Amino acid sequence: MPPAARGRWDRFFLGDWGPVVRDPLDILRLAYFAGTIVWLVTGGASADGLVGGSLVLLWGRLVSLPRFYDLSLITALTITGWGSALHFYGQFSWYDNVVHALMPLLITPIVYVMLVRLGVLPELRDLTQVHHQIGFFFIAFCIAMAIGGCWEVIEWWLDQLTGNHRVKDAADTASDLTSTVFGAVGAGFVLIGWSRAGLPMKRVSGEIASQILGFTRRTSP
Repeated sequence: MPPAARGRWDRFFLGDWGPVVRDPLDILRLAYFAGTIVWLVTGGASADGLVGGSLVLLWGRLVSLPRFYDLSLITALTITGWGSALHFYGQFSWYDNVVHALMPLLITPIVYVMLVRLGVLPELRDLTQVHHQIGFFFIAFCIAMAIGGCWEVIEWWLDQLTGNHRVKDAADTASDLTSTVFGAVGAGFVLIGWSRAGLPMKRVSGEIASQILGFTRRTSP
């Protein structure tokens, strides 16, 4: 591909279009907001997840998550919010288990990134001893399981407040938490790969992102 054409594609996918709409991820975010408003105006049911998801997506925009994790956040909130609004949980028996596996996989790295930024937890590249690196994996695993457990509590409380029946019985909860285990293991490996690659914990400019991914050559100062 000619350099000029490659540069246009880099700019399209990696952003820096403008201060308000930066990249395709902001387009997806705006589509989520617009869809939520339309759903509310037209009287769509089960809109609580969409409204909560909109607030979390706004938070993700404000804290400048790395693009990969920003996409993870949008994906997670889309499959949960719209899955509930469109009653996918009731229509497809497999949907609930898939969501409970994907949620910790997609959300745990974001939580870890924020804890690293706050100085609460270290990055893997700062841990030189093997037992510390193993501990890194287990911390990620425990964060993911905590997310899964909290999600079960949230579902129960939403059932009490809205009269819905997200939580069917103890077997349903056990099945959800089993799916969470698979997502938690995946989240640990995602974080290990991210840290070993030395990728940044905040959103960087499109030019720097292109250099990190090897699409363009690094320029000397």
